[in-house]
Order: sequence, then structure tokens, then C-alpha cells
Amino acid sequence: MLKLIGHLIAAALIFIVFFAIAWIVSWLLYRLNEIHAFPAPIFQALSGIEVWLTYADWGVCIIVLVMGTWRFVNEIVRGNL
Repeated sequence: MLKLIGHLIAAALIFIVFFAIAWIVSWLLYRLNEIHAFPAPIFQALSGIEVWLTYADWGVCIIVLVMGTWRFVNEIVRGNL
């Protein structure tokens, strides 16, 4: 039971860190643009990077969730928990 609780806490921490990084980068981009506006092409390129960072964030979180679920179910079936 302690392994399950530890696993859930660790997974939640990973998700929170990934989302926090994506949010901070997004916030910094728009805050810097408010202070001193970027030229349009540069701002569009940075916005594109921000979108792909968000996609990568979701992808990593999905992989962590699926792999964690797979490992947990696998350990239950084998009786290692």
C-alpha cells in the first residue's frame, strides 16, 4: 500500500513540475512582450515554440501516466505489491 501511495505522489509531482515549467515559460513570454514588444516574426516563432512545448508537456505526461499504470498493473498481476 505504501508503494501505491508513493507512486501516486511521485506521479503527481512529475505532472505538477511539467505543467509549471510550461506555464512559467508561457507567462515569461507574454510578460517580456508586454515590457518590450518583440518584432512580429520573432514573437510568432516564440509562440510556435511555446505551443510545441505545451504539446511535448502533454506527451510526456501521457507517457508517464501510461507507463506508471502499466507498471502498477504488471506488479499487481505478478503479486509483487
